[in-house]
Amino acid sequence: MTRAVGAAGGRLRFVLPGTWANVPLGDAEVTARFVKQLVLRQVGRADRLARARREAATELTRNAADAAALGAHTYLMSLELLPGVPFPAAILVFDEDWPAAARAGLERGDVAEALREAYPAGEVAPQRHGPVARVAEMTRATTDSGEELVTMRLEYHVPYPDRSRLLMARVNVPNIPSAEPFATLFDEIVDSVTFVDAPQDDVGTAAGTAAGTAAAGAGSVR
Repeated sequence: MTRAVGAAGGRLRFVLPGTWANVPLGDAEVTARFVKQLVLRQVGRADRLARARREAATELTRNAADAAALGAHTYLMSLELLPGVPFPAAILVFDEDWPAAARAGLERGDVAEALREAYPAGEVAPQRHGPVARVAEMTRATTDSGEELVTMRLEYHVPYPDRSRLLMARVNVPNIPSAEPFATLFDEIVDSVTFVDAPQDDVGTAAGTAAGTAAAGAGSVR
């Protein structure tokens, strides 16, 4: 199942598969409260799990603080791809200016060329809003049993409809057996983005959002 998720104060909508948490970044106290509720729901209330809850909350709070310090306005964290199937992926979303290298392409009105000039290490492909640049990095490791696992990092650079700036989505997916099907999945997630003309009530990032609700239902982060 999938569901549309609001981001960036309602300026954006993503369609996400499975169950995700939309971690609020605008206020440290709101973030801490959200994380505490989310971890309690995901880990459980048993006394024997107290250490696991504490460690998970500390790590997630630190990750959220790091994301905010980098300038991210949205932190989407996958909980399950399917019911009972954990999927430890995260998407950080930023607004960014066009790099200076893109200027000539923009002046010619060639957005695809501007993206190629700006991100020569990436691939430029058409999506429903127009050309998008994707930069991929893969690192491989072998487990003790000989299984090869891949950590995939992707950066998508999506021009806003008015071409004034870029939306950058940074994806991190650790320890997967193969990159290709997951790269395709995130291509589709980025392709699903809708730029909303007027800000609306954000879904899942408002103060007081309950993590218990955030983790309930496929794709629900409300």
